[in-house]
Amino acid sequence: MSYDFATYDKNYHTEADVVVIGAGIFGLSTAYFLSKMGKKVIVLEKKDVGSGASGSNEAWVWLSTRTREVLPFVRFSQQFYTNIEETIGYDVEYNNCGGYIIAESQEEMDFLAKYCEQRWKDGLPEIHMIGQEEFHKRERGYSPHVMGGTYNPLDGCVNSILVCVGFASAVRDLGNEVWTKTDITAINLKGKKVHEVVTNRGTIRTDCVVNAAGSWAADIGKLVNVDVPCKPERMTVLVSEPVAPYINNVSMTGKYLLDELNKAEQAAAAEAGEAEASAVYVYTQMKKGNLLLGSTEDFVGYDRRVNFENPKAIAKVIGDINPEIRDKKVNIIRAFANFFPFTMDNNPIMGPVPGVEGFIMATGLNGGGMAIGIGAGYTTAQYCAFKETHFRIDYFDIQRKSLWT
Repeated sequence: MSYDFATYDKNYHTEADVVVIGAGIFGLSTAYFLSKMGKKVIVLEKKDVGSGASGSNEAWVWLSTRTREVLPFVRFSQQFYTNIEETIGYDVEYNNCGGYIIAESQEEMDFLAKYCEQRWKDGLPEIHMIGQEEFHKRERGYSPHVMGGTYNPLDGCVNSILVCVGFASAVRDLGNEVWTKTDITAINLKGKKVHEVVTNRGTIRTDCVVNAAGSWAADIGKLVNVDVPCKPERMTVLVSEPVAPYINNVSMTGKYLLDELNKAEQAAAAEAGEAEASAVYVYTQMKKGNLLLGSTEDFVGYDRRVNFENPKAIAKVIGDINPEIRDKKVNIIRAFANFFPFTMDNNPIMGPVPGVEGFIMATGLNGGGMAIGIGAGYTTAQYCAFKETHFRIDYFDIQRKSLWT
């Protein structure tokens, strides 16, 4: 399905209440809720709907490790998914299957038990520990050395590209526009206020621009002389051939969690040329039977190529945790890599930018777009429409110290 706007006339002029830059989950959900609020919205996308991180990921609606600050957004998103087909008119293959963080040693079990207690304090009482015997009674296909771990019944997965396509379709159904294959050449100000957006398809008069450009948000920020502290983090994932229903949950290892908690140090090491990608276990099975298996994460700028070493490392990790996948010689049909917008404190950048009235940030979901994006988009839309929000937005201010240190 195409969402292309027809004109390529650079002299074309139109107007909108809000221009949203980026057709990923953050931008499209923002545009959807603004449309429901009666606003005239135009979404601009350099490539195609869902062509960035939102369309190439592990497809998780995952609450277990999201930061305390974004949990309200994630709960909103998870609840929205339960009725998303009726709401936006699109089946996105949502599966509320539950999720594990699995331990491979007693040391990891002890760490996860303390982590679980902290999650309760953060406002996630649903997560709880599962011991080794109970884990293997409940779940097949895991190596006997797996000790158990945490379980959260709210975790799940979704077809992320269908989420993006569904929201884009809903935005159009509500009378608004999504322009794909659109290059933004300038954001013109009038004094210190947003005035218009200039593209290869024409100029849009607007008082409000939402920067939801993901890993490219820094490039958009430069158009109004705003430094956006967000960089691309590459994730590599393997995709298997369709197989019969296997393990109906989403899961990661404690090592993945530890890597996530130390991501700022990894980014700093990458800056110094000292970091190497290491494979960690991530598992999802999609509705059509394909397994999404991962992953490696590294900081390599905008190099989207899949090198051979990363898939090999992922395959070994998967075989160690799920030996049946290795022993049954499940075929891997492709590997993909894409970029997540990374921030130093693992939280989004949202809200107004001091000094540029009408320029609103909406980026930095750090690989959690399918879980955070709908709630964050709803909140961004509220701010654009009313300058007030139901959920707190001040945590995510672009000037907070934790983004810059």
